[in-house]
Amino acid sequence: MWLGSLASNAGSWLQIVASGWLIFELTGSAAAVGVLALAARGPSILLAGPAGRLADRFDRRAVGLVTFSAQAVAALTLAIATWAGLASVGVIYALTLVMWCGFALGLPAMLALIPLLAPRAQFSQAVTVNAAGINVARLLGPAIGGIALFLLGPAWCFAINAASFTALVWALARVGPVPAPDPGRPASAGESLRIAAADPALRRLLIGMTLFAMLASPAQELAPVIADRLEGGEIGLGALLSAMGGGGVLGAVLLERLSGRGLRRSLALPVATTAFSVGLAVVALSPWLSLTIAAMVVCGGFWIWMFSVTNTAIQLGSEQRFIGRMLALYQVAVVGGIGIGSLGAGILADLIGLGPALFVWAVALAVWGLWSLANRVASIDVATAGP
Repeated sequence: MWLGSLASNAGSWLQIVASGWLIFELTGSAAAVGVLALAARGPSILLAGPAGRLADRFDRRAVGLVTFSAQAVAALTLAIATWAGLASVGVIYALTLVMWCGFALGLPAMLALIPLLAPRAQFSQAVTVNAAGINVARLLGPAIGGIALFLLGPAWCFAINAASFTALVWALARVGPVPAPDPGRPASAGESLRIAAADPALRRLLIGMTLFAMLASPAQELAPVIADRLEGGEIGLGALLSAMGGGGVLGAVLLERLSGRGLRRSLALPVATTAFSVGLAVVALSPWLSLTIAAMVVCGGFWIWMFSVTNTAIQLGSEQRFIGRMLALYQVAVVGGIGIGSLGAGILADLIGLGPALFVWAVALAVWGLWSLANRVASIDVATAGP
């Protein structure tokens, strides 16, 4: 499963690199790149409820098989359209939307599958290893994507992504059936929100992730614009995103070691938020590609802290029968925050410039990080139920 996920995620980064670069070439607008991010993330807001119910009421493996196959078809269609010269801005947006609808419907099931593949005592490590794999893909995928985009063009990037989904489909096919853990009446979206709102830990985790995703994501989603500002070209774009992935791998190793020495989740989250804001400020102000790459390594390291720790805390702090729905809310926080924050930063960048826009986001992130550090929620460290 881990290897299949690694291949699929690396392929997805080829798609992200190529589509973002193609949109910026067609429009010359940072806001248009932000709209692409919203098209990619928006389905997770609209489909969170159905996705959570799928994860809690159906075979999680089967959900993954269907949704990943749908993503492969959408990626292949985009490749064919690009080869045929039909890849307009509208076509790219539409097929990106279709692809990410599949992602949105399958993500809670895939996250909820992890505790069924690892013992409870090793669950935190399993989440961290899974997140590290995502960042290994972030390290390899953009680098390969930048080179492939430069040498072969965007259509081949889309085709390689379509092929990469077969690795995860094959891995899922080898996992035995995973019976639905919750045969009872599914909770509505309103009930799920009430459960989360009534729990101080879940409430802080979801609000914190939403704000972090909104304010931190432009470092990743507006990378084509950052690379253009620094005259890095396609190779520079790949280097920036790969640096963030490499930082994620290093961050996962550091997080695992510090967690083993007693680092509390309630402390790790505000520290990661504040540290990321420093890296983002450097990205905003740096006139050099090399310094920006170094700052992206820092950003990637603390990006992985936020996602790994929040994911672990939500699963360990939720009742077993509600894990899928809590992860659906987590999905909304992450991808909804990324889409809204990237679009807002892109619009602001078109108005006042990319550097000042990113710096405004960095300052807002630092304010939230310092406030949450001074107002920690101790119950985040408690495993109440979970897998």
